[in-house]
Amino acid sequence: MKNAPPGYECPFCGIAEALPSPAPESAVVLVDANVFALVPTHHYAGIKGNCLVVPRGHYENVLDIPDDLGSDFFRVTRRLAHAMQNAFGCEGISTRQHNGPAGNQDVWHYHLHVFPRYSNDGLHAGQKVPYTTEERIELAASLRTALR
Repeated sequence: MKNAPPGYECPFCGIAEALPSPAPESAVVLVDANVFALVPTHHYAGIKGNCLVVPRGHYENVLDIPDDLGSDFFRVTRRLAHAMQNAFGCEGISTRQHNGPAGNQDVWHYHLHVFPRYSNDGLHAGQKVPYTTEERIELAASLRTALR
């Protein structure tokens, strides 16, 4: 399953190239040897503080990602879940991941969504709303502090 158009410029590869560590004014929350996490450009249903966990190497979808990255994704997702609970007092955590056009994938680089959740928050029916740059930076800073 390859769906990236010819000449696709991957936004996540551009971010990965600029790492190793998040700057204080960055939307990047955490950097690991093989993956990183960041506050994306939008949220759903007014639920703020969601993150993406992204491999530093380019893999288009779940069919491409190597098995040995699974533990990296699990470790970072668990750390984010704890940080979200500490920073936002959320009642739960949800994850989701999309593959291919029929699966609603819109960035052709594998990534896992991690959401703070609250009772009756309407996440799955919520509208996609852009963050301001300032919101992204502030949320990322709160999560970086809560990771410690």
